[in-house]
Amino acid sequence: MVNDKLCPLPWMSQSLKSNGDIRICCQANQGPDKGLLRDTNGVVYNAIDGRMQESRNSQLSKDIRKSMMNNKWHPECIRCEREVNANMRARINYENDIWIKNGHFSWEELLILTDEDGTIDADAIDCKYYDLRFGNLCNLSCRMCGPTESSTWYKNYVKLYGPVFSDSHGKVTLVKNEKGKYVPKNDVYNWPDDDIFWNDIDARIPEIKLLYIVGGEPLMITKHYNFLQKCIDYNRAKDITVEYNTNLTNIPNRAYEIWKHFKQINIGASIDGVGKINDYMRPPSNFSQIYKNLQEVSKAEGNYKIWIAATVNVFNVLHFPEFIEWIIRNKLPRVNDDNCRPLITPHPLHRPWHYSIRMLPIRAKDVVKEKYTKYKLSLCNLIDEQNWSVDRKDASKLEVHNILNSYIDFMYAEDRSENLPIFWETTRKLDEIYNHSIEESIPELYNLIKDSEN
Repeated sequence: MVNDKLCPLPWMSQSLKSNGDIRICCQANQGPDKGLLRDTNGVVYNAIDGRMQESRNSQLSKDIRKSMMNNKWHPECIRCEREVNANMRARINYENDIWIKNGHFSWEELLILTDEDGTIDADAIDCKYYDLRFGNLCNLSCRMCGPTESSTWYKNYVKLYGPVFSDSHGKVTLVKNEKGKYVPKNDVYNWPDDDIFWNDIDARIPEIKLLYIVGGEPLMITKHYNFLQKCIDYNRAKDITVEYNTNLTNIPNRAYEIWKHFKQINIGASIDGVGKINDYMRPPSNFSQIYKNLQEVSKAEGNYKIWIAATVNVFNVLHFPEFIEWIIRNKLPRVNDDNCRPLITPHPLHRPWHYSIRMLPIRAKDVVKEKYTKYKLSLCNLIDEQNWSVDRKDASKLEVHNILNSYIDFMYAEDRSENLPIFWETTRKLDEIYNHSIEESIPELYNLIKDSEN
């Protein structure tokens, strides 16, 4: 069956938001209903209501499968649609490689167990993949982030917008606790402390093949290590791959002792630039410490695959070619060192719009395009200088062209320059809060768009 809209995730995975709400896929947060799975009464399924298995045949799940079987993009899949249309390697491509190309499932098998309306036999199709966002506990307050994903954003949000913000479940009101720190009045982000969820997922250990663990900052979530230890105790770790998206600012020793027992540990390191660029975008992180941790994990005991998962946005868009160059020159074992991910694994920022590269004025986009076009040759020459196989060199040079061209296409695909005033207002306020200066930290960007500040 030739169908480029089919993605295995709606058949064999479950995805949890930071507040415990269950959604079809983490990429669907750009869709009109953010991919949230609801029961027949319109109530969103949540990790602590004990209905994770039931949610697999929610109406939205069925609708998305039906659209995919008819070779159509569902509105909730808008992020993959945008990226595919810009010739980027989107989530749909990665998942088909992992689950279909590698033989874990076949579409013939899955579709036999799927009705025309998208209903699946959930007992016959194991849920092999869990995408778990364990709350919003985090030690960073990245500029592109917010309070739904990082607890350290609370005080900044109050300064910028006031004490109330929205999440998929409704409004969250921030109040000061006895220590004078802002916390949610009703904390929906502490759901990983609830035994209902852990009892539910404990029962699924025999069928799990891949755990994708995110946060907040997942390496700070103590209880997830207890769960991984159970996988070891049940003699299942050898069959399970654990994947993280982490800021890599701190790796506890306990993690290394546990990870060495698993089939594979995948680490997507959220690093968006070198030196001042990183420190400006991801306060209060320090790039030197992150690099030390990257060196440490690159030689740790166990089976690891590591890649740089850069988020391309307005702050680092001009720095992106230099970042690729830095990765080539500072090559570490295990880090983007295979032909599947030869150089870097980037993805574009979609929200908020005032940080998207689509927000840039047209004259700035033209400068970015010119820089990317010129940089391709120097990057390809640098690749030729590496002690790599011919096949790897060819794959990496093709990747350079494809990545830079796709971001040019993505950038020009839509004009969101009406968000420039919001960009400047927010940037100036955060510069004051963080004691930063865009002029000093990212002078190339500042000089390019300074005329747009009123």
